[in-house]
Amino acid sequence: MYNATNFYTFLFIMNRLKPLLICIILFFLSNTLVYADFNGKVVKVIDGDTVDILTIKKQKIRVRLLDIDAPESKQAYGNASRKYLASLIAAKNVFVKESKKDIYERSLGTIFLNEVNINEKMVENGYAWAYRYKGVANNKLMVKLETIAKQNKKGLWKDKHPIAPWNYRHNKR
Repeated sequence: MYNATNFYTFLFIMNRLKPLLICIILFFLSNTLVYADFNGKVVKVIDGDTVDILTIKKQKIRVRLLDIDAPESKQAYGNASRKYLASLIAAKNVFVKESKKDIYERSLGTIFLNEVNINEKMVENGYAWAYRYKGVANNKLMVKLETIAKQNKKGLWKDKHPIAPWNYRHNKR
């Protein structure tokens, strides 16, 4: 038999849960829509860890290579780092696995060229450090690649006393 009290209780509960359900749905939609992997052509290599990519929809996206930190432009090996990255991907079609946005609204991502991880290649060949936040590197593979490049004196590791980009930036303030 129909019970009006139960029905109104059900409506009351559903009315209270509706905002929560809407928030949950929006959360999942925003996570899938905000960060999307994409393809595009590298139209500009800004430095050893930042490039501009033109997507097939003619949208220019600035990408900061995730988990690496390259020498600054005016720093020793800064120009060599930019040139090496350009030799790998300038004017080429790449795939970007986007992770998130940084504080400057650049896409943080991993760049792939024919399934080769370009971010790893930069560290492996001594043209970038493993990125560290407050002295801690989250990507252990990048730290391993950095250590091997350092042992083999590749790229910037030919220098007896290379200055990490975060120290260079701190000293220039």
